[in-house]
Amino acid sequence: MNIPRILEPLQEVLPAARLEVQTVPIDEHFISLPPDNLHAAVRALLERSDVYHLSTITGQDLDGQIELLYHFWQGGGLTLRTSLPRDRARIETITDLIPGASFYEREIAEMLGVTFLGHPNPQPLLLPEDWEGDPPLRREFALPEERQEGE
Repeated sequence: MNIPRILEPLQEVLPAARLEVQTVPIDEHFISLPPDNLHAAVRALLERSDVYHLSTITGQDLDGQIELLYHFWQGGGLTLRTSLPRDRARIETITDLIPGASFYEREIAEMLGVTFLGHPNPQPLLLPEDWEGDPPLRREFALPEERQEGE
């Protein structure tokens, strides 16, 4: 994967952003960027490079942050990494650019409590309709029997 060729259009559309590239030994590259630059970065990948296959979007609850990882593949891995504050976990949807991202965004919305602004169908995907309580992949989540013991 030609990272300088990929970074060039990203830097052009995000001139003020500080993009950090991390290469790991399994032909995978990580680019960290601010959440408000993610949509423009995905658009630039699709329109100006040969990277267009979104494999998945994953997320994790870190200390005070929800980290989102947008995993692309084109002969090698490219992951766009961004972090959201736990108490304001909101980011623009990319479903207008990649309709198939809908499933991943809905899963992350339920499991980590992230709001995808502008998502065309933010309905629950995996959890029961009567779900109450914290998103199950948040650190504060407790199983119902653990909640009863602690009450």
